[in-house]
Amino acid sequence: MNPVVRLLRRMGSVATTLLPFSLLLGLLFQDFAAAMRPLLMPLAVLLLMLALARVDWDRLAALLRRPGLAIALSLVNLIVVPLVVWPIWQGLGLWPGLIAALCLSAMAPGIISAATTATFLRLDASLALLISLFTNFLVPFTLPPLALWLLGLDLKIGLFDLSLRLALIVTLALIGAVAIRRWIGPRLKEQGPTLDGVSVIVLMVFAIPLMDGVVARALAEPLKLAGFIAGAFGGMILCNLVMALGTLPFLDLRTALTAGYCSGGRHNALLMAVLPVTADPDIFLFIAAVQFPIYMIPTMLQPIYRRLLRPA
Repeated sequence: MNPVVRLLRRMGSVATTLLPFSLLLGLLFQDFAAAMRPLLMPLAVLLLMLALARVDWDRLAALLRRPGLAIALSLVNLIVVPLVVWPIWQGLGLWPGLIAALCLSAMAPGIISAATTATFLRLDASLALLISLFTNFLVPFTLPPLALWLLGLDLKIGLFDLSLRLALIVTLALIGAVAIRRWIGPRLKEQGPTLDGVSVIVLMVFAIPLMDGVVARALAEPLKLAGFIAGAFGGMILCNLVMALGTLPFLDLRTALTAGYCSGGRHNALLMAVLPVTADPDIFLFIAAVQFPIYMIPTMLQPIYRRLLRPA
């Protein structure tokens, strides 16, 4: 086997060790993180492209024969949940920038990796996959009008421009995924671990510019940074609870918990790729802060889900 291919396959298996290291790299080399910021949008395209290329499309086609539940949950995730949590954050009297960031986070699409961690947590991985995909495809139509019109958030960008940027990422990623699958063809399953390794590299590079400016803010406002990290944990947990408890009267426990988990895990970094640099700096500070719960919450939730889903 080619040494480069062997290395890529190995990286896929040690992703959880490497990804926090890339965040540390961005913190230690702030000039490097700032210089890499223009790469955020193409890297966001690459990440979604590789994730879509790795999806089992045959399984997806089978799941899409009955997509009604996943579509409904995706729309609730992108529209209803932000409208529910918005007044809660406002009522707590938090920093305005943190409120805006928490609301934007609640409008962001689900992370594709939710399907993988859902398996680990004994949730419905198939439903998690569909919710993740549907929210990524729907977000260009839901986030901009909700953020700019309904909630009146000043993002320093127009409705059309924001929708276009989001749609461009999703469209290019889908085209690229189709091209990858046609190029690899029947060798896709065999080459899967290699693609996973490439995804880890892209994710590591993507994490570095997310740390741009964090050290300066931490030194100038350490309490604010701590508050944003706490808010990031609270935001993920609240979205999870709102979705899970809100759907529990209509769904079985495992399905409701899956919907809640997908609502808590959002692709916040996508916001940094589409928002202009003139947007509120607190939003970018939150995107850096939310990386902590993204890595930690699945492990924290594992014993809770296993207890709740324990066979009677």
